[in-house]
Amino acid sequence: MKPFFRWLRVSAFGILAQALGVNNLWAAGSGGGISGEVFWQIISFVLLAVLLIRFLKKPVLSFLGQRQEQIKNSLEQAARKETESQAQLEVWERKISVLSQEISDLHQRISREGEMERKRIIEQAIEEGDRIRQQTLVVAEQEVKKARAALKREMVDLSLELAEKLLQEATHSQDQERLVKEFIGKMGEIR
Repeated sequence: MKPFFRWLRVSAFGILAQALGVNNLWAAGSGGGISGEVFWQIISFVLLAVLLIRFLKKPVLSFLGQRQEQIKNSLEQAARKETESQAQLEVWERKISVLSQEISDLHQRISREGEMERKRIIEQAIEEGDRIRQQTLVVAEQEVKKARAALKREMVDLSLELAEKLLQEATHSQDQERLVKEFIGKMGEIR
């Protein structure tokens, strides 16, 4: 700001020196000097500039200083916010990286657990199949035993009937009764 005021003072002094250095300052017209009207306009302009500088210098300098301070503060605040946002960005990038790793770990863990569960289910199905086979074999053996026992009983019954018929034909009624009783007694013991 000081160079501007220095230039303004030098310019005003130069204009004043030129106006005073002319021979026919008050000449009315065609002479070659500055007319009185122009001279007074120059003087008015210089006085106006001096008065404006005198009265507006402090408020303008104060305003420009405040504005400079505001701009400086705004730039500092912007730099702080940029630093803070950069730090926040780094924090979020780390969090995203951690979350990405956690997701990857979770996916692997779920895959492992799924594979283990699949194996467990297969083993359980195999064990259940073996158990059902064993039960089926036991039931089949029991049914075979029942069928054999039923066949034995039927065979005994048929044998008794056949023996009874044969004895009736071959023996007399007294012999027949005695033999039947003996045979029935023996068969009753077998059963």
